Amino acid sequence: MNIKMVGIDFEKSTLEQREIFSFTKTQVAHAMRSALTLFGLGGCVILSTCNRTEIWVETEQNEQINPATILCVLKQEPPELYADLFIARDGDDAVRHLFETACGLKSQIFGEDQILAQIKTAIECARTEDTAGERLEKLFQLAVTSAKKVKTQVCFTSGSASVASETVSKLKSMRTELFGTTCLVIGNGDMGHRIAEQLAICGADVTVTLRQYKHGISLVPQNCKAIHYDERLQGIENAEIIISATSSPHHTIRYEDVIKSAAIADAAKIYVDLAVPRDIDPRIAELKNSVLLTIDNIECSVRDSEKAHIVFQAMEIIRRYIREFYKSENDRGSLPIIRKLADDFSLRLSKKLADSIKSMGLEQNQTDAIKKLIVQLAENDAKNLLFSFRDWMEDEENHKYFGSVN
Repeated sequence: MNIKMVGIDFEKSTLEQREIFSFTKTQVAHAMRSALTLFGLGGCVILSTCNRTEIWVETEQNEQINPATILCVLKQEPPELYADLFIARDGDDAVRHLFETACGLKSQIFGEDQILAQIKTAIECARTEDTAGERLEKLFQLAVTSAKKVKTQVCFTSGSASVASETVSKLKSMRTELFGTTCLVIGNGDMGHRIAEQLAICGADVTVTLRQYKHGISLVPQNCKAIHYDERLQGIENAEIIISATSSPHHTIRYEDVIKSAAIADAAKIYVDLAVPRDIDPRIAELKNSVLLTIDNIECSVRDSEKAHIVFQAMEIIRRYIREFYKSENDRGSLPIIRKLADDFSLRLSKKLADSIKSMGLEQNQTDAIKKLIVQLAENDAKNLLFSFRDWMEDEENHKYFGSVN
């Protein structure tokens, strides 16, 4: 199996380092196409979130290809500067990692839901750009299916964790009461929408920014108000809490935008930047009456005993789908061999029976029909026998590798 990946995530890197290797949606599409062209890959998928960037590749011609090199070439960065930050996986290790990640088992907020949607978006983008390749397509498809099953069958007793819910919890711990607090949420994508909804449920006075209005579609979360994105600076002056969660490659709030108002502010403002690359100029943290939080300040605490029980349940499900992936891989590898063996067997049998058929004194068309029937029957029987033997061998190997799975 020639699947490899390399990633940079919150466990070994800072927010500043993750920013260097982050991609916007448009950049992801271009990067995957470039990777295929430059390195002759059989497939490429890029996953880029607030907490991680991963590049997945299927190598056909050159097994020596290093995904870390590909990632650095795409970002025009020297690989030697970041070697200690990258985590590389291939084969079985890479497969398990994707399944566990899709379930939220490797997220900064344990068990969070949003990573599943992000992985779905990654493979859908690769599919649209025709960069996925057969193996990565199947791998990501089964990882998504597995994660959905885990989410429906495993009880994450800490609740349905998400960056949105944990952000609101963090704000509650800082202000005690959110009821009536004026909040501005910049960005009405999935993240911004969820946070606005959560704040509104707490009774906060929430305003969201919109870049455009679509006829017949409600883009404003329930119990929230809306202003145009270009009016965000006026919204900041009136807000006690400002949250930015966009996919913009540039700052949505610059230091120069708020320096004057911060100097005369009577009360502290809390800025929350949930984007990578960052939306809010980090220098704002230095201003009077300004508190700045980033994605690295948001976390979810789960007891070790609780986490171990959840992981055990999730892995029981994950193993079934990993086994299905390996079966598809075995099918892919064994099918040409089985076909050739069956063809060879039917051809040899046909030759051996040729003299016997000829001695029957049949017409030529009858002789040809009998030969054709013998070949078809021999091929089918040989294939059935070989497939049965292969499946038996796989069951034996799976039992050794995975153990007994109910």
